[in-house]
Amino acid sequence: MQIQADEISGEALKHFATPKNYGAIENADGIGTGLDNATKNYATIYLKIEEGIIGKISYVAHGSEDIVILGSVFTEMVQGDSLQNAKKRVAELEKEVAEAYERVEKPQIDLSKPEGEQVSAVSTQSQDSANIVLTAFKAALRHMERKKEGIKEESFTMSISKRCPYSNTDCAFATSR
Repeated sequence: MQIQADEISGEALKHFATPKNYGAIENADGIGTGLDNATKNYATIYLKIEEGIIGKISYVAHGSEDIVILGSVFTEMVQGDSLQNAKKRVAELEKEVAEAYERVEKPQIDLSKPEGEQVSAVSTQSQDSANIVLTAFKAALRHMERKKEGIKEESFTMSISKRCPYSNTDCAFATSR
């Protein structure tokens, strides 16, 4: 079955207007934050695990509406699933995000324009938002592991990793006015 673009945007709108699983969980087994250091956008995932199954998962977001939408979609996707299956799904989704970063077009450079306006804007907001949510999940898992090791901390934060194929710098810096 082919999904049409208007169906996708309709589904995204539903998740944005009424996000699922939004908010903190008291006494969560794992709390992890995925942070984009370039923009300071983040998502925090809260996990409650029951016999290897994700009994409850929620998130909070700061940044773009994409993070809210993707957090809602992701938590709905993995709630009730085994940790093992959720980890496999995350690995698959991370590959898709990496491929999406690779498809980012090289910015156009126009040296006839004044400095500061020579480089066309490049946006990786969608890729970054997905990366933030997936990294938050991995950070929540890491927080659970650290708790089992006897490390007492409120949560665990991981920075996202992103590189554009045309640059050795963060994609967020390839912008202009």
